[in-house]
Amino acid sequence: MNRKSKFITAIKIVLVLLAVYFGNQWYENRYNAFEKNYVVGELEKTYRIYGQGTSIDFIFDYYGKRNKASNYLGTNKIVSKNYLIEVPIKDIKKSRILWDYPVPDTLKAPFEGWEEIPAFLKKRPREN
Repeated sequence: MNRKSKFITAIKIVLVLLAVYFGNQWYENRYNAFEKNYVVGELEKTYRIYGQGTSIDFIFDYYGKRNKASNYLGTNKIVSKNYLIEVPIKDIKKSRILWDYPVPDTLKAPFEGWEEIPAFLKKRPREN
């Protein structure tokens, strides 16, 4: 491989990485612009798609309808069967598990969910 072809290959790699980065930024900005509600969801099965990370299915009730979605598990640890779920009002299939908010089995969300994370669930700074 000569010097010119190595340079062209490096430029292609950089362009692909930039496209992935800016595509992800665009998606996150779009997702963050959605109006959201919060409900309690129950984790179901985990599975691994060849060549990708581990995903997890979860179910939740929103306005009386049972919904199912999935998220990547990533480096998150499963510490509870139930978690707070962030539900974009206009695109329910893009719902996300809020890994920092495990909830007890006894907690039930209102029919329409909460408009914001309930105060009794919000993270409080640790006292030393």
